[in-house]
Amino acid sequence: MYFQRTNQILCGDYVRLSREDGDKLESDSIRNQKELLAEYHRKHPEMKRVDEYVDDGYSGTDFDRPGFKRMLEDAGKGKINCIIVKDLSRLGRNYIETGRYLEKIFPSMGIRFLALNDNYDSADESSDSDHIIVPFKNLINDAYCRDISIKIRSQLDVKRRNGEFIGSFAGYGYLKDPADKNHLIVDEYAANIVRLIFKWKLDGMSSQHIAAQLDEMGALPPLEYKRMCGLNFNSGFRAGKNPKWSVVSVNRIMRNELYTGVMVQGKRKKITYKLKESHAVDERDWIKVPGTHDAIIPRPVFDQVQKLLELDTRTAPDEDTVYLFSGFLQCGSCGQNMVKRCSSKGGKKYHYYHCSTYKNGDGCTSHLISESRLTEAVLVAVQNQVVLLMDAEKIITAVGQSALEDYSVKVVDTQLLKLEEEVNRYQDLKTHLYEDMQDGIISREEFRDLNSRFTKQMKASQEKAAELKEKKERLLSEKNQVQPWLEGFREFRSIDHLERKALTAIVDHITVYGKDNIEIHFRYEDEIKELLQRSENYKQLGFVNEGKETEA
Repeated sequence: MYFQRTNQILCGDYVRLSREDGDKLESDSIRNQKELLAEYHRKHPEMKRVDEYVDDGYSGTDFDRPGFKRMLEDAGKGKINCIIVKDLSRLGRNYIETGRYLEKIFPSMGIRFLALNDNYDSADESSDSDHIIVPFKNLINDAYCRDISIKIRSQLDVKRRNGEFIGSFAGYGYLKDPADKNHLIVDEYAANIVRLIFKWKLDGMSSQHIAAQLDEMGALPPLEYKRMCGLNFNSGFRAGKNPKWSVVSVNRIMRNELYTGVMVQGKRKKITYKLKESHAVDERDWIKVPGTHDAIIPRPVFDQVQKLLELDTRTAPDEDTVYLFSGFLQCGSCGQNMVKRCSSKGGKKYHYYHCSTYKNGDGCTSHLISESRLTEAVLVAVQNQVVLLMDAEKIITAVGQSALEDYSVKVVDTQLLKLEEEVNRYQDLKTHLYEDMQDGIISREEFRDLNSRFTKQMKASQEKAAELKEKKERLLSEKNQVQPWLEGFREFRSIDHLERKALTAIVDHITVYGKDNIEIHFRYEDEIKELLQRSENYKQLGFVNEGKETEA
């Protein structure tokens, strides 16, 4: 193989150790590589060592390494004309790229290449067998790197599924536990900022105004805060001399499920072990493990904010908060959003909502409704709903667990017994049906028709029984505990004026049919129905008398 023949051989010693090699034997360490190359130079004084190039902690799958790059620059300047390594794997473990350097780049630069332990010398043209075996050795090195990569990814995946944190830096609001790097603990300063962000959002603030408020407070954005804490954090984003909070940063925090105590990992995946680039993973395939660390934000609050982020949260002109009903109103005819308008008459301003389809001239009717009339109606409905739920909760709490078992569970048991009898009855009918066909009492066609009908009825009974068993398990697990979703209603038991925070906590959406006809849909409608029904059942069974609890 060609190399530039000169009277003086100027050598560059190259040594490399990657992270995946870190647990191997001592013979692969940087120190022992250096000693091996030094011993070679002592035995071959004609090979003058000009410089030593070290890449400690760099993978062999790519050649983007500082020591290697510096070595190529020196070779291009003529400072060295020979490169010596311990073995071919030290040069690289990428089969294609390593072959390209050996077969094209080094020869074109006039560089002689030696791999001591592989007995390879590009200047030894007489040893064709060595040159034939080199590609196979490179292929083996590549396969070894792929195998290591698979094992490491598998180990990391196991840790993710166990809820162990494997990132380099904890998310804003958390710190790595000094006693366990795979566990997160709350960073109280940053956690308080996170709590403020969620609170302000519930109060109706826009994300832009939240960012401005944080800047006014002097709170550092997440990236700058990490650097201020002494973390060696590098990012492609640079905020300049005066870093400020952005809408993107605020929204990213509000959407992060980590703050509810859920460990969320596996959001990105490397394209291949040979490339540094990664691609986003579909959210359905993220690895989520609840209860791995202390929550900063209660789950109901987090869910409430997610709903707000999905709504049309247009900020009112010259205001820092969004419109009270923004995103909540739907037209009762076409289902589209209602939009706010303002008109002046006699020096007074009047605010009202009408259908966006009508406004755009695409049909429908205006469904006009005054904002003041709407606000009053919704406030009364919210007050009544809160009173109903609080009364129902008091009744259920007063009755106690014994009543729950005497009524709810026993009723389910009775229903299950009846369904079991139905299934057995249909099974007997199917058996007798077959016997009737054999005896000639019914025809084959009649058998098929009746058998199909009995089979459907039996299957329906079995499905209903499965649902009741799930309900029974839920009732026994819930016992008499207060439902978490009630917290949102309980907070507004003394509500006397309507705020956006109350709307987002209690109301799902409002359908407007006309100025005197609206339909308010509350959140947790199924749970509300079940709670009120249970309360009413307790009254009918005599557990509660005239608002006072009695002994069950």
